[in-house]
Amino acid sequence: MPRSEKVVRSHDFRRTDLLERVDLQAIQGLLEGFTRSATQKFTSTLRQPCSFDLEKLDQVTWRDLVEELENGMYFFTFSLPPLAGRAVLVVPTEEALALVDLRLAGSGDDDFSDRIPSEIDKAFFAPIVEDLIGELSKGLSRILTTYPLLEAQEGNVQFVSVVAPSEMCMAVRISFAVANRASREVLICLPFPMVRMLIDGLQAKTTPGADAREDAVAADTRRRLMEVPLEVVFQFPSFVTTPAELLSLRVGDSLGLGHPKGRPLEVRAEGLLVALADICSSGVHKACQIKEEITR
Repeated sequence: MPRSEKVVRSHDFRRTDLLERVDLQAIQGLLEGFTRSATQKFTSTLRQPCSFDLEKLDQVTWRDLVEELENGMYFFTFSLPPLAGRAVLVVPTEEALALVDLRLAGSGDDDFSDRIPSEIDKAFFAPIVEDLIGELSKGLSRILTTYPLLEAQEGNVQFVSVVAPSEMCMAVRISFAVANRASREVLICLPFPMVRMLIDGLQAKTTPGADAREDAVAADTRRRLMEVPLEVVFQFPSFVTTPAELLSLRVGDSLGLGHPKGRPLEVRAEGLLVALADICSSGVHKACQIKEEITR
């Protein structure tokens, strides 16, 4: 029987700055949530079948990553403050142009291999990529609220520099397909300082005492909500009249409210019925006594 081919990867055991497997699995869970939400977002926006599927996470130096990138790629540099550093989204130029075509109600089936993005194309790239990194930010919000910002677009990797050549990055490899086009690989490069901040945030969420801190924050929020001022109204029932009767009113005239004796008033807070009350006196002042609470 023929043996299945195995992929052999080189590994430098002298490197001590690689991430632990448990940390990689945690980051992978966040990124899988991102790819699911991005798939739904782009399918809805483009009104075409679209899929983002996480393939794998690699830990490589920026130099090695640059060497493996082929021609025909387009680069979007972005940041996710307060996370440290800048990240890069790498998309095949043909697929980026196909997305623009779909945004303009095209079919996306044309051959874009010989096209160079124009300034108009670049203007259309921006909102597309902002949508994508916005979904990435939502995926990371379980750890930390970030504010995605698209910083630059480049057609040549030589003009892209996010870290030193020897520094480590996480290469997020994603299989991307849209409309009737074949699947292509999209790459997100996250520098290690950014990834380590995410890992520190994950660990803080899972360390003992984190739940207690969250409970304390929730309790403080509830306490503050209970102190918010509300406008409370003791409301008589409405009655019907005519314009002629209203125009004939003079100073000193009396209007019957049509409120039967013994019928309680409605107590409303910000327009919501919360209780019923009877009219009573408190010393020389008129007052209302709560008769019944209204629960919903």
